[in-house]
Amino acid sequence: MEVSSSILSEQIRDGLTTRWLGQTIHCYDAVDSTNLLAIEMAKQGAPEGTVVLAEQQLSGRGRGNRSWHSPAGVGVYCSIVLRPKMAPAKGQLITLVASVSIVKAIAHMTGLSPQVKWPNDILINDRKVAGILLESRVSGAQIGYAVIGFGINVNNDSADLPEDIGAKASSLLLELKKPVDRSTLVIEIFSELERIYDIFQHHDFSLILEQWRHYSSTLGQRVRIWQKDKATEGIALDLTEDGGLLLKLEEGKKVVVHAGDVEHLRII
Repeated sequence: MEVSSSILSEQIRDGLTTRWLGQTIHCYDAVDSTNLLAIEMAKQGAPEGTVVLAEQQLSGRGRGNRSWHSPAGVGVYCSIVLRPKMAPAKGQLITLVASVSIVKAIAHMTGLSPQVKWPNDILINDRKVAGILLESRVSGAQIGYAVIGFGINVNNDSADLPEDIGAKASSLLLELKKPVDRSTLVIEIFSELERIYDIFQHHDFSLILEQWRHYSSTLGQRVRIWQKDKATEGIALDLTEDGGLLLKLEEGKKVVVHAGDVEHLRII
């Protein structure tokens, strides 16, 4: 295991039980973006399971070129190099794999009841505590590499959350009313992610979709999905086999959406 500098590195190294995920870990006190670093490592041939962790991100990135607020010493900011052997059309399922893994790890460690909001958010009590960003490169008919990144608000107090998102965001500390050990949480996530990703690699997508449905906060809701300047409203019925969201529109027509910003309007 390769380790740079971080207060998390030793605890994670000593506690890992994974076979391949995290056997190489690069830990930093501060980086611009863990995803950008992991992408560069993937381009240079980093093996599957290579991890980049940081105590702070100076230019943390979310989906759609948004920023991810990443204050020092309170959150988990992590990116992982993956090399899935499958067609690019199945790539979106990696986000679902990560979502389920993070939700299960948080639930097991804290006793809280996190949910997944399609396509890439983790909520507790309808407030966002984590986001996931997938970036990949296609090589021929397969995915050359994929980098799955996630940021988790762990021990953030109210002052650590930006004012413009404070009403919509939370942290494990705020929900649990006590601090959470970040290194133990990372170990739990890696364990779940390796297990579920191995199932994914064997093309058993049905189990992943079933678990995602179980933890979903989106299915059964009336939603509005923004794609650029176009909004689509309907009832979120189900996930498709490639991770798209099946909607029933007002006029009864059914459509599949594969990306967009989702608003939950009301529970059905």
